[in-house]
Amino acid sequence: MEPILIISNLILVGLTGTYAWLSNKNIKQLQAESTYYRGVVERQLRLTALPHLYWDLRPAEDENKLALEVFNISNVPAYDVHVSLIGAYTEEGLGIATFLRSHVQPRHRKYPLQPDKVGYYGVRNALRLSLLPTQQKVVLSLPFPVQPVDVYTLVQYRELSGDNYYQVCCFSAIDESGAYRANILEPTEIQTMARLHLFDLENFTLLEPEADKADLPYYLTDFVDLWNHSISSRLMIDAATPLDEEVPTQVAYDF
Repeated sequence: MEPILIISNLILVGLTGTYAWLSNKNIKQLQAESTYYRGVVERQLRLTALPHLYWDLRPAEDENKLALEVFNISNVPAYDVHVSLIGAYTEEGLGIATFLRSHVQPRHRKYPLQPDKVGYYGVRNALRLSLLPTQQKVVLSLPFPVQPVDVYTLVQYRELSGDNYYQVCCFSAIDESGAYRANILEPTEIQTMARLHLFDLENFTLLEPEADKADLPYYLTDFVDLWNHSISSRLMIDAATPLDEEVPTQVAYDF
Protein backbone atom coordinates (compact mmCIF):
# COMPACT_ATOMS: atom_id res chain seq x y z
CA MET A 1 0.00 0.00 0.00
CA GLU A 2 2.77 2.41 0.92
CA PRO A 3 4.53 2.20 -2.50
CA ILE A 4 1.21 2.92 -4.18
CA LEU A 5 0.76 6.07 -2.07
CA ILE A 6 4.28 7.21 -2.88
CA ILE A 7 3.73 6.68 -6.61
CA SER A 8 0.36 8.44 -6.42
CA ASN A 9 1.92 11.42 -4.65
CA LEU A 10 4.70 11.59 -7.24
CA ILE A 11 2.18 11.52 -10.06
CA LEU A 12 0.14 14.23 -8.33
CA VAL A 13 3.24 16.38 -7.86
CA GLY A 14 4.16 15.89 -11.51
CA LEU A 15 0.69 16.81 -12.71
CA THR A 16 0.59 19.84 -10.43
CA GLY A 17 4.01 20.99 -11.63
CA THR A 18 3.03 20.50 -15.28
CA TYR A 19 -0.19 22.44 -14.75
CA ALA A 20 1.67 25.26 -13.01
CA TRP A 21 4.28 25.39 -15.79
CA LEU A 22 1.64 25.45 -18.54
CA SER A 23 -0.36 28.10 -16.69
CA ASN A 24 2.72 30.27 -16.24
CA LYS A 25 3.61 29.82 -19.93
CA ASN A 26 0.10 30.82 -21.02
CA ILE A 27 0.15 33.87 -18.75
CA LYS A 28 3.50 35.01 -20.17
CA GLN A 29 2.25 34.46 -23.72
CA LEU A 30 -0.90 36.47 -23.02
CA GLN A 31 1.19 39.24 -21.47
CA ALA A 32 3.51 39.30 -24.49
CA GLU A 33 0.56 39.43 -26.90
CA SER A 34 -1.09 42.15 -24.85
CA THR A 35 2.12 44.20 -24.87
CA TYR A 36 2.50 43.71 -28.63
CA TYR A 37 -1.06 44.72 -29.49
CA ARG A 38 -0.93 47.65 -27.08
CA GLY A 39 2.24 48.80 -28.84
CA VAL A 40 0.55 48.46 -32.25
CA VAL A 41 -2.47 50.48 -31.10
CA GLU A 42 -0.28 53.16 -29.52
CA ARG A 43 1.81 53.41 -32.70
CA GLN A 44 -1.30 53.75 -34.86
CA LEU A 45 -2.71 56.41 -32.56
CA ARG A 46 0.61 58.26 -32.67
CA LEU A 47 0.68 58.13 -36.47
CA THR A 48 -2.87 59.45 -36.76
CA ALA A 49 -1.78 62.47 -34.72
CA LEU A 50 0.91 63.33 -37.30
CA PRO A 51 0.57 65.05 -40.68
CA HIS A 52 0.92 62.79 -43.70
CA LEU A 53 1.99 64.29 -47.02
CA TYR A 54 1.74 62.69 -50.43
CA TRP A 55 3.08 64.16 -53.66
CA ASP A 56 2.96 63.27 -57.31
CA LEU A 57 4.52 64.54 -60.52
CA ARG A 58 2.23 65.27 -63.44
CA PRO A 59 2.28 67.17 -66.74
CA ALA A 60 1.28 70.80 -66.18
CA GLU A 61 -1.34 72.65 -68.18
CA ASP A 62 1.44 74.53 -69.96
CA GLU A 63 2.96 72.55 -72.79
CA ASN A 64 6.18 70.67 -71.97
CA LYS A 65 6.01 71.66 -68.30
CA LEU A 66 5.74 69.60 -65.14
CA ALA A 67 3.79 70.19 -61.95
CA LEU A 68 4.37 68.75 -58.50
CA GLU A 69 1.22 68.35 -56.44
CA VAL A 70 1.77 68.08 -52.69
CA PHE A 71 -1.24 66.83 -50.72
CA ASN A 72 -1.85 66.84 -46.98
CA ILE A 73 -4.07 63.76 -46.81
CA SER A 74 -4.18 63.65 -43.01
CA ASN A 75 -6.44 65.38 -40.51
CA VAL A 76 -3.49 67.25 -38.99
CA PRO A 77 -1.96 70.41 -40.50
CA ALA A 78 1.68 70.35 -41.61
CA TYR A 79 3.81 73.31 -40.56
CA ASP A 80 6.96 74.81 -42.08
CA VAL A 81 6.82 72.70 -45.24
CA HIS A 82 10.08 72.81 -47.20
CA VAL A 83 10.09 71.29 -50.70
CA SER A 84 13.49 70.88 -52.37
CA LEU A 85 13.62 69.46 -55.86
CA ILE A 86 16.15 68.72 -58.58
CA GLY A 87 15.57 68.09 -62.27
CA ALA A 88 18.45 65.80 -63.22
CA TYR A 89 20.22 65.51 -66.58
CA THR A 90 23.12 63.41 -67.79
CA GLU A 91 26.31 64.75 -69.28
CA GLU A 92 25.98 62.09 -71.97
CA GLY A 93 22.44 63.09 -72.93
CA LEU A 94 22.84 66.88 -72.67
CA GLY A 95 26.35 68.25 -72.30
CA ILE A 96 26.88 70.91 -69.65
CA ALA A 97 28.45 73.35 -72.12
CA THR A 98 25.42 73.05 -74.40
CA PHE A 99 23.04 73.36 -71.44
CA LEU A 100 24.71 76.53 -70.15
CA ARG A 101 24.81 78.10 -73.60
CA SER A 102 21.19 77.26 -74.43
CA HIS A 103 19.30 77.69 -71.15
CA VAL A 104 21.26 79.85 -68.67
CA GLN A 105 21.22 83.64 -68.56
CA PRO A 106 24.30 85.06 -70.32
CA ARG A 107 25.80 86.62 -67.19
CA HIS A 108 25.70 83.24 -65.40
CA ARG A 109 27.07 81.01 -68.15
CA LYS A 110 30.42 80.73 -66.39
CA TYR A 111 28.73 79.09 -63.41
CA PRO A 112 31.02 76.22 -62.26
CA LEU A 113 28.50 73.47 -62.97
CA GLN A 114 30.04 70.00 -62.89
CA PRO A 115 28.58 66.47 -63.12
CA ASP A 116 28.61 64.24 -60.07
CA LYS A 117 30.45 60.93 -59.86
CA VAL A 118 27.86 59.13 -62.02
CA GLY A 119 27.61 61.87 -64.66
CA TYR A 120 24.47 63.64 -63.41
CA TYR A 121 23.89 67.36 -62.95
CA GLY A 122 20.68 69.28 -62.45
CA VAL A 123 18.50 72.33 -62.02
CA ARG A 124 17.39 72.89 -58.44
CA ASN A 125 14.57 74.78 -56.80
CA ALA A 126 13.13 75.15 -53.30
CA LEU A 127 9.84 76.33 -51.86
CA ARG A 128 8.82 76.95 -48.28
CA LEU A 129 5.26 77.12 -46.94
CA SER A 130 4.40 78.18 -43.42
CA LEU A 131 1.34 75.92 -43.38
CA LEU A 132 -0.32 73.21 -45.45
CA PRO A 133 -3.78 72.74 -43.92
CA THR A 134 -5.57 69.43 -43.67
CA GLN A 135 -7.12 68.01 -46.84
CA GLN A 136 -5.48 70.67 -49.00
CA LYS A 137 -2.77 70.68 -51.64
CA VAL A 138 -0.25 72.98 -53.24
CA VAL A 139 0.62 72.81 -56.94
CA LEU A 140 4.16 73.74 -57.94
CA SER A 141 5.03 74.47 -61.56
CA LEU A 142 8.51 73.07 -61.99
CA PRO A 143 10.97 75.46 -63.66
CA PHE A 144 12.95 73.03 -65.79
CA PRO A 145 13.97 74.31 -69.25
CA VAL A 146 14.16 70.77 -70.68
CA GLN A 147 12.36 67.62 -69.60
CA PRO A 148 14.69 66.00 -67.05
CA VAL A 149 15.70 62.36 -66.94
CA ASP A 150 14.79 62.15 -63.24
CA VAL A 151 13.18 64.48 -60.73
CA TYR A 152 14.36 64.17 -57.13
CA THR A 153 12.28 65.63 -54.32
CA LEU A 154 13.01 66.11 -50.63
CA VAL A 155 9.95 67.16 -48.64
CA GLN A 156 10.43 68.24 -45.03
CA TYR A 157 7.67 69.33 -42.68
CA ARG A 158 6.94 69.80 -39.02
CA GLU A 159 4.10 68.97 -36.70
CA LEU A 160 2.99 71.09 -33.77
CA SER A 161 5.77 69.96 -31.42
CA GLY A 162 8.40 71.15 -33.93
CA ASP A 163 9.80 67.74 -34.90
CA ASN A 164 11.00 67.68 -38.51
CA TYR A 165 9.82 64.80 -40.71
CA TYR A 166 11.08 64.03 -44.20
CA GLN A 167 10.94 61.76 -47.23
CA VAL A 168 12.95 61.57 -50.44
CA CYS A 169 11.27 60.51 -53.67
CA CYS A 170 12.65 60.02 -57.18
CA PHE A 171 10.46 60.24 -60.28
CA SER A 172 11.87 58.76 -63.50
CA ALA A 173 10.71 59.57 -67.01
CA ILE A 174 8.85 56.65 -68.58
CA ASP A 175 8.91 58.00 -72.13
CA GLU A 176 8.95 61.27 -74.04
CA SER A 177 5.25 61.91 -73.40
CA GLY A 178 6.03 63.63 -70.10
CA ALA A 179 4.84 60.78 -67.89
CA TYR A 180 6.90 59.99 -64.80
CA ARG A 181 6.84 57.15 -62.31
CA ALA A 182 7.97 57.20 -58.68
CA ASN A 183 10.63 54.53 -58.25
CA ILE A 184 12.26 55.49 -54.95
CA LEU A 185 10.60 56.51 -51.69
CA GLU A 186 12.84 56.67 -48.64
CA PRO A 187 12.41 56.19 -45.79
CA THR A 188 9.36 53.96 -46.16
CA GLU A 189 8.27 54.77 -42.60
CA ILE A 190 7.89 58.24 -41.19
CA GLN A 191 11.10 59.44 -39.52
CA THR A 192 12.50 62.60 -37.98
CA MET A 193 15.81 64.36 -38.50
CA ALA A 194 17.39 67.77 -38.05
CA ARG A 195 16.16 70.16 -40.74
CA LEU A 196 18.34 70.42 -43.85
CA HIS A 197 18.16 74.07 -44.90
CA LEU A 198 18.54 73.90 -48.67
CA PHE A 199 18.39 77.18 -50.59
CA ASP A 200 18.42 77.01 -54.37
CA LEU A 201 20.99 79.80 -54.80
CA GLU A 202 23.47 78.07 -52.49
CA ASN A 203 25.28 74.77 -52.24
CA PHE A 204 24.67 72.87 -49.03
CA THR A 205 27.69 72.40 -46.79
CA LEU A 206 27.71 69.95 -43.91
CA LEU A 207 29.22 71.51 -40.80
CA GLU A 208 31.24 68.38 -40.08
CA PRO A 209 31.18 66.55 -43.41
CA GLU A 210 32.58 63.18 -42.37
CA ALA A 211 30.59 62.90 -39.15
CA ASP A 212 27.38 64.21 -40.71
CA LYS A 213 27.66 61.93 -43.74
CA ALA A 214 28.05 58.96 -41.43
CA ASP A 215 24.82 59.96 -39.66
CA LEU A 216 22.81 60.58 -42.85
CA PRO A 217 21.35 57.66 -44.84
CA TYR A 218 22.69 57.15 -48.34
CA TYR A 219 19.63 58.59 -50.10
CA LEU A 220 20.06 61.91 -48.27
CA THR A 221 23.80 62.11 -48.95
CA ASP A 222 23.10 61.32 -52.62
CA PHE A 223 20.44 64.04 -52.74
CA VAL A 224 22.78 66.60 -51.16
CA ASP A 225 25.57 65.59 -53.54
CA LEU A 226 23.34 66.08 -56.60
CA TRP A 227 22.07 69.36 -55.10
CA ASN A 228 25.66 70.59 -55.02
CA HIS A 229 26.08 69.58 -58.67
CA SER A 230 23.06 71.60 -59.76
CA ILE A 231 22.29 75.19 -60.72
CA SER A 232 19.44 77.34 -59.43
CA SER A 233 16.36 77.62 -61.63
CA ARG A 234 16.49 81.38 -61.02
CA LEU A 235 19.49 81.56 -63.34
CA MET A 236 17.63 80.10 -66.31
CA ILE A 237 16.80 82.31 -69.31
CA ASP A 238 13.06 81.85 -68.78
CA ALA A 239 13.23 81.88 -64.98
CA ALA A 240 9.69 81.81 -63.63
CA THR A 241 8.35 84.04 -60.89
CA PRO A 242 6.24 82.57 -58.06
CA LEU A 243 2.77 81.77 -59.33
CA ASP A 244 -0.60 82.29 -57.73
CA GLU A 245 -1.20 78.56 -57.89
CA GLU A 246 1.51 78.02 -55.29
CA VAL A 247 -1.16 78.48 -52.63
CA PRO A 248 -2.86 75.64 -50.75
CA THR A 249 -6.24 74.73 -52.21
CA GLN A 250 -8.93 72.29 -51.20
CA VAL A 251 -8.13 68.75 -52.29
CA ALA A 252 -10.19 66.91 -54.88
CA TYR A 253 -8.54 63.50 -54.86
CA ASP A 254 -8.13 61.67 -58.14
CA PHE A 255 -5.47 59.14 -57.24
